[in-house]
Amino acid sequence: MALINSGRINFYYSGDVTLYILKGKESDLLIDTGFIGTWKKMQNWINQYNVKHVLLTHAHVDHDFNAARLQERGAKVLLSAADKNLRQNFLSQPVKPTAPKYRLRNITQLVGGALVKSKPYIPDIYLKDSDRDLLKSLGYDAEIIPLPGHTYGSIGVFSNGVLYCGDAYTMLWKNPDVTPHAVSIRDMEKSLKTILELNPKWLACGHGVPVKMSKARPVIEEYLKMKAR
Repeated sequence: MALINSGRINFYYSGDVTLYILKGKESDLLIDTGFIGTWKKMQNWINQYNVKHVLLTHAHVDHDFNAARLQERGAKVLLSAADKNLRQNFLSQPVKPTAPKYRLRNITQLVGGALVKSKPYIPDIYLKDSDRDLLKSLGYDAEIIPLPGHTYGSIGVFSNGVLYCGDAYTMLWKNPDVTPHAVSIRDMEKSLKTILELNPKWLACGHGVPVKMSKARPVIEEYLKMKAR
């Protein structure tokens, strides 16, 4: 586990899965819910907060595995409508490797995703692209940012210079990199351009610790340049 106290980012990091808390006016928002083995470890951390809302950046099992448990505790779950059919059905959006070095890893993702499923849950709120300001109505100083590519419904949250980007970008193996897998590489490239245009100070990724945009930008620009050749 690792916690950061930068005045901006509250996160829980276990293994390669990272969860975030965004504090609101009257309650707190949890971004993603972790994977197998995360639930017991995260209890002391999550109990420090008044979590009433859970935003899933996408419906892959390593992000929504504990969504049902959080609903049982009274939290409302938010998910993009474009990922509605992805819940417990990884192969409904089969991913492709985003670079040759990820071809083997992509096979393991397809197999593992088909075998391991989260406990069934029904989101309380299905988000549309027009819902960018919905979090403000719930008391959070934050905007929802569509970041499709890794999945069709991938979304991020932008707040106070931090983009909580799910798997639109990663810090896997402690190195900044684009996501290794995407259902649509074209959409992923557009989302990377969105990140560049938004230019947050920090990227809070779904895997690995947060990274400064100054470190992520050169990696994104080099990837997009390579794909344009």
